[in-house]
Amino acid sequence: MANDQHVAVLNQGVAAWNAWREANPNIRPKLVGADLRMANFRMPRADLAGADFTEAELNEADLYQADLRGANLRGANLTRRPIP
Repeated sequence: MANDQHVAVLNQGVAAWNAWREANPNIRPKLVGADLRMANFRMPRADLAGADFTEAELNEADLYQADLRGANLRGANLTRRPIP
């Protein structure tokens, strides 16, 4: 299960999330099963490194240039609509 505080910070936007990550470098974000459909992690570059996205709903999320190094995406839904 996702950590509610981690999801709440992420829902504030990428700038708030990156500031939180910088202030909490030893915390591994727990976003297990989080519903992040259509989230925008694009600008500025989202620091999602090491986050646990196991079984998370990331379909239609914009992950362009997001830092996913070491992130656990096992079972995460990463589907996108086909480009016509």
